[in-house]
Formats: sequence, structure tokens, C-alpha cells
Amino acid sequence: MKMNVGKVLEGSVNKFGDRVAIIFEDERISFRELNRLVNNLSAGLIGEGVRKGDCVVTFLPDAMDIALSYYAIMKVGAIHAPLDVRLKEAEVKLIFGDAKPVVVITTSQFQDMFLSMRGEIPSIKSIIVVGEEVKEGGISFNEMKNRASSRVIPVEVEDGDTALYLYTSGTTAKPKGVMVTFANLDWFPEDMHAIWKTNEDDIHMLSLPASHISGPILFNQTIVKGIATSILGAFNPRKWLENVEKNRVTILHFVPPMANALIQLNQFEKYDLSSLKCVALMGAYSTPGLVKELGEKMGLKRCCQGYGLTETSPLLTLESPDSEAPLGNIGKPLPGKEVKIVDEDGDELPVGKVGEIVTRGSHVMRGYHNDPEATEEIIKDGWLHTGDLARRDEDGYIYIVGRKQDRINVGGLMVYVSEVEDVLHHHPKIKEVAVVSAPDPKRGERIRAVVALKEGMEATDKEIIDYCREKMADYKVPKEVEFRESLPKTKTGKIARGELAKKSS
Repeated sequence: MKMNVGKVLEGSVNKFGDRVAIIFEDERISFRELNRLVNNLSAGLIGEGVRKGDCVVTFLPDAMDIALSYYAIMKVGAIHAPLDVRLKEAEVKLIFGDAKPVVVITTSQFQDMFLSMRGEIPSIKSIIVVGEEVKEGGISFNEMKNRASSRVIPVEVEDGDTALYLYTSGTTAKPKGVMVTFANLDWFPEDMHAIWKTNEDDIHMLSLPASHISGPILFNQTIVKGIATSILGAFNPRKWLENVEKNRVTILHFVPPMANALIQLNQFEKYDLSSLKCVALMGAYSTPGLVKELGEKMGLKRCCQGYGLTETSPLLTLESPDSEAPLGNIGKPLPGKEVKIVDEDGDELPVGKVGEIVTRGSHVMRGYHNDPEATEEIIKDGWLHTGDLARRDEDGYIYIVGRKQDRINVGGLMVYVSEVEDVLHHHPKIKEVAVVSAPDPKRGERIRAVVALKEGMEATDKEIIDYCREKMADYKVPKEVEFRESLPKTKTGKIARGELAKKSS
């Protein structure tokens, strides 16, 4: 089966009709109303010249309109590139140079940036603006979604066609756009049903940004399984608890920093969380202590863990809420997904031995957009190499023990070391720089910059951090800076990152 989102959405009206499909704050949209609004938006996109295979970028906060936009883009067979609104203009321009979007959907808050960018990005035909204030050159999203239209026939797509560009990096470094196919999108609803026994009475809260792969996979789960998606919006722990209680959320997944914020707030007893049946921590390493405490605070038999990458769309493993396995495991490989732990030669390792997690199958991305070299580095002989090190126990449960690739996992968001270093190298006072990971009790890892200044120069931590904050999204900014006269080198003259990393641990 291929995920022809437009057809599945139309079919969901017959199955689920006036049941609630999407929730945001006090707004609830039924499957019937969702299909009507999406049809209108699809007609509007076609009217703006969007065709199968074109890229449409959304630069939207998490709210109802991001869901409507996703379904409409999918219905016309276009490629959706959802971007995090925390990205800076320089980061957006680099991504646009790669994605070449024909349409941008954004809010009145950001329309000036995109209207001014239009002359620099020749691919852009239209800027569609959510909100009451639409400036000259923009097109009203609200008018488009409310303009009655005859039925738009969903565009036919093939399994291998690209559905999403999900960008995992990009400032001065070349951005990596993960190409997620329509076949990739088939997996998540079935994965969740297989392990968590989901059904149409469930409500799944979207806690992570919709620009993350979590947005598309939850929106697909809604129309495939009839499971309503409750969009949280910008995270804060009190709002999270209120949303679970108000909307009777039954299932959710989120990242360790959010869990730590909830525990620090420590107001679980003030809210009715009895609707929750399955909760999973994903996206970053979670200590057994955190998993245990969170489960107890929420009144669950077990808080689960799962594992995967954007490149694997996303889940590779997931714990059952009824599991009796030792805490700290990330579950077993999901049905139908080949997952191995291998040595440096690619040979599978026996129980208990530490090696790299690799996987293959129709859940693996098509590749990185316009980057065959990066694709070949991660997919070898059909196997995607995750860069994560793990071991498997005698019962088949997998335990993460470390990371092989040169990237830092900041609360579930991947930051490439080279990306941060490239920004710092452009600072006029810096001679040398190395970016390393340091342990963080709340976010799993934090970014630490070790710098050597040019002769005669002086700088402060704040100056360096503020410089980065102007150039990059906030989660990519170093949280600490160490100054040295020079950086340690290997015999071949390369920076001795291992020595710096040891001092960060």
C-alpha cells in the first residue's frame, strides 16, 4: 500500500465522518470538515501553479493551519518541506537554495522576510499568508481555505515518490534534506497499532514541533486509523498537563527535556492524567531513573522508550507498555523492519556485543536531496547506518550505549558539529574552534565550543554565544565556551577531538 494521503483523507470521511480529527486549543475539526477545508486549499494551491513534484514550504507555528497545509500539499502530489520557525533568515535561504520551493505558506509575522526574499529565490511563485494582515504581494490563506471549490481529485503517486523534505541541518554548512517517500509514510500507523494496540478511540498528542517528522506521521495516523491528533503548540510543562487533562489524551511521545521540565514543575497530582495509556520517551537518551520516575508520576505501569531517525521514518524499535524487560532498553525491532547490530566490517554481532545499529527496508528514506555523497555515506549496500552504538540482550531488547557519528543530540534535535564550527570560524576574533558534546542532565547533551582567539584579541562567553544566536536556531547555539591559547592536535595536525571530548564528560 502506498500512502496516497488525498485518497486516504477522502476515505476517512466515510469511515469516521463527524468524529473529531484534529484538535488545537478550543478548535476541533471533524473528518468531514477537514476534508472540505483541505479540498479548498488544494484547489488554491493548484491555482497558484503547484504541480506534482513541486516543493511547498511551510513556515508556520504549531496550530491547526499546519495540519490543513500538510494534507492539501499531499493531496496535490507536491513535496512538503516544513521548516521550524526558529530558523534564521540565512538558514532559510540555504534550504531554499536546495529545495527550490514554488510556494511558501507562512504567517503575517514572517511575511516580510519571505516577500523580500522573493527576488533572490526565483523558484518562488507565491507567498500564502495566514492571518488577517496580508501585505501586497501576499495571498490570503484564510480566504483560500474558505473559498468553496469543486472536488479536487487526489494526484496519483507512486511508492518511491518523494512526499517530504525534512531538513536536519543548514547554516553555512550544506543543509541535508531527508527525502521521505510515500511508502515511508505507510509505516507509523501500523507500527503504533502493532505494539500499542491503538484504535479510533485514542487521542494522540503532538508534543514535538510539526516541522519534525512527528507532525506528518501523526497527521497520517489520524486519517488511517481515525485517531485524533491534539496539537500542543509551543511546549511548556503546565500547558502540556492541561492539554492531556482537557482533551483526554491517551497516547503520546516526547523527548527527555520535556520530561525533565514536567518533573521539575512537579504538579502531576493537580491534573487528571487517568486517560493516558501509552507514553514513550524518544529522540534522545533517557536514564532508567527518568523513565521510572516519569511512569510513577503519571500513574502508568511503565513509561516506554522508542528509537529511530528521521531517515527511518522514524521508528525502528518501540517498547510495549506491558513490557517486563529491564528499564533502559529501547524495545525490539518493529515487525517487518530488518535491524542488525554490526561491527566495522558490517558483520552481525552476537548478543551482548556493542556495535552500530543498521537497518534496511521500505521504511528507509530515499536519500538526502541533491547530496548523493552524503547518501552513500549513510546507506551502504542497502543498509542505512544510524551512527548509534548499541547492544542486544538474549531476549532481543536493544540498549543504546553511545553515538558514532559526529553530531550532537540536543533534546532530540540533531545538530551537526561542522555546522556550528562553520559559524564560529567566521567570527573575526576566532583562530581555531572545536565543538564537542557535553553531558546535560536535562537535555541529554549540550553544545560546548572550545576556541582559540587570534593574537591580541579578547572575547567573552556571552559575546561568542550572542554571535551564534544571531546566526542559528537557538537549539544549535553553544551553551558554554572554553577559551584556550591553542587546541590540542594529533600527529597529523588534526584537532584532537577525543581529548576535548574526554574533558567534557
